[in-house]
Amino acid sequence: MGTKRMRANLGNEDLDKLSAPPGFMSLTSFLLKKVENSEESCNSVAFASASAQEPVCANAPSDMVDAGTLKRSLRNRPWILYEQSDNNQKESNFEQPVEELSSRATLPKGVIRGCPDCSNCLKVTARWSPEGAKNDVLEEAPVFYPTEEEFSDTLKYIASVRLKSEEYGICRIVPPPSWKPPCLVKENDIWKSSKFVTQIQQIDGLQNQYFSSKAAKIYDNVNSNSKRRRSLNTGLQNGVGGNGCTMNLDEARCTEGFESERGPEFTLETFKKYADDFKEQYFCTKNIDMTVDENPLVFKKQGEPSLENIEGEYRRIIENPTEEIEVLYGENLETGTFGSGFPTVSNPCEASDHQKYLKSGWNLNNLPMLPGSLLSSESCKTCNLLVPRLHVGMCFTSIYWKVEEHCLCSLYYMHLGAPKIWHSIPQRYAVKFDAAAKKYLPTLSFKQSKWHNRWVASLSPSPLKSEGVPVYRCTQSPGEFVLVFSGSYYSGFDCGFNCSESVNFAPIEWLPHGQNAIELYREQGRKTSISHDKLLLGAAREVVKTQWEISLVKKHTSDNFMWRHVSGKDGILAKALKSRINSESNRRKYLCSSSQSQRMDKNFDYTSKRECNICLYDLHLSAAFCPCSPDIYSCLNHVKQLCSCAWTEKIFLFRYEISELNVLLEAVEGKLSAVYRWAKDDLKMYLHSYSSRDGLRPNSQAEESKQTEYKPLDSAKFNGVGSDSFS
Repeated sequence: MGTKRMRANLGNEDLDKLSAPPGFMSLTSFLLKKVENSEESCNSVAFASASAQEPVCANAPSDMVDAGTLKRSLRNRPWILYEQSDNNQKESNFEQPVEELSSRATLPKGVIRGCPDCSNCLKVTARWSPEGAKNDVLEEAPVFYPTEEEFSDTLKYIASVRLKSEEYGICRIVPPPSWKPPCLVKENDIWKSSKFVTQIQQIDGLQNQYFSSKAAKIYDNVNSNSKRRRSLNTGLQNGVGGNGCTMNLDEARCTEGFESERGPEFTLETFKKYADDFKEQYFCTKNIDMTVDENPLVFKKQGEPSLENIEGEYRRIIENPTEEIEVLYGENLETGTFGSGFPTVSNPCEASDHQKYLKSGWNLNNLPMLPGSLLSSESCKTCNLLVPRLHVGMCFTSIYWKVEEHCLCSLYYMHLGAPKIWHSIPQRYAVKFDAAAKKYLPTLSFKQSKWHNRWVASLSPSPLKSEGVPVYRCTQSPGEFVLVFSGSYYSGFDCGFNCSESVNFAPIEWLPHGQNAIELYREQGRKTSISHDKLLLGAAREVVKTQWEISLVKKHTSDNFMWRHVSGKDGILAKALKSRINSESNRRKYLCSSSQSQRMDKNFDYTSKRECNICLYDLHLSAAFCPCSPDIYSCLNHVKQLCSCAWTEKIFLFRYEISELNVLLEAVEGKLSAVYRWAKDDLKMYLHSYSSRDGLRPNSQAEESKQTEYKPLDSAKFNGVGSDSFS
């Protein structure tokens, strides 16, 4: 497809070095406009240049100046101005001619949606091409079949499979046969009534940079009357809200790629009809009788393509398309608004009918807040990651390579529909993956940091494997879980209509990944979705509480046992806390005098996250501000950029002094005197509050915390140990 690439071996180096015509100064600029037939233009220039010296031999490609070199050369001429629309575009070394991109942009439409009578009707002219199928032989990710006893403790079981499967980046968990939660998305009020707005995803040529910014511009020029609009730069600039923890536009509308065009509105019932119609027309399976499947959640037809057929066709479409293929999907539908597939406390009918599944740790509404999940220190008011999200897809709907926000773990459960095929790359190969992606997708790679670790194109396993990056595969069916580990890249696509649900969570092993993520986000000026310091200190306080109850009141519970195993000098928590205290101490050391320091109010970030106005770093532990702008804060690294006022005017807010944090570290490491000191001063835990009969406190820790949480700040205790409780 496209024109054949021509190369030049003579004169190209000299072109780049020439800054002005010999004997002339740059006095006048002129505008160089782009013409439609770039090959013809470039060849004409090369011919004119060569003809002035000697006859041109048609069979001597070395006398021809290739288009890429000529364009780079012209950009170095100060008297030539390129069109403004392309001024800031980073030049790529990818050896793909513009003509090929242009011709790819004019592929015939394979999917026609809507007509004068119906906006949601569908006509598929593209057809399955089995002869062009491409398949890779990939090693399967591990699959686990827990017993009922193992399945009863969610985080404990996940910790056990992590040791066996983290090296794959992903694994599949098949629940025991007795675990059959209700599929509430099939209830009439959701299935037939709840509407969602779809997003449009164009999947043809994803690997061949069809969606690079250059190709998108060509596409817009060729199809000026089309409604399709692409937006490659809305990710960071269009964040919603101020200090609140909200999704950026790319998460809300462009989550799995960079499309920003809205599709039609559907209910689950009407979307299933649309998705089935697409698959029937594309694979020519219309009018085939339904078969009775042993799994009632699987929609299947006799004679429809196998998963291998669909996977091979998908690879053909993204690597060597012959038509434009456009699919729809519903992504990141908040279950708090749309409704969850699992029972929730907020629905009295669900709560009474499904008690077993209402309280289950595998109910994704419960997972982030389970004891042992660090996200239990967060609040839904400040963090939308605690709310599960629904994903509705159809055949070929794609997840492009991505890493979860903050390198969190994620758990996906498929409620119903056709299988989803997943690919994964373990965290330890992330650097190699980035290098391979930059090599094969150079014009897209520089967008990565602003797209929340989502690459805006798909990259097949073959080139990755050739670069030494292992790619693993797994197939998820309805009623099964897929677990994605911290920092792992993953991608995937749907084999037909399906509906799944996912949520993030943070086991204790996530802490090092999370710290690395926020430091990277600081460098990139990216918003954070959670307060890492809040989670770290929250876990430390839970360990101190556990140490106090076990050592001083001899109270043994399953929660205490779980937290105790992460304590100690060599534990992950102690190492993470020590590292964070050291970095905070270094930042504070030469910044301020005691006269400039104040105790941070415990409610400083209770209702909304506070972020540095410069780099968006989270300010839970420390912050700075100036009286000239009392509502604007910075981190300790960017105090000077806060305003032009004198340094002595700046005021520093600290939640804890370094000496207090060192007491907390000693308590986490197991020093009993430090445990007693922190529990008494910060957690307000006293031995006399426990009954001598059964060792239980009259008031629960949650109640005590609630009573002390809203106490006004006593600034007179600024120099006291732990005078302010963590919230």
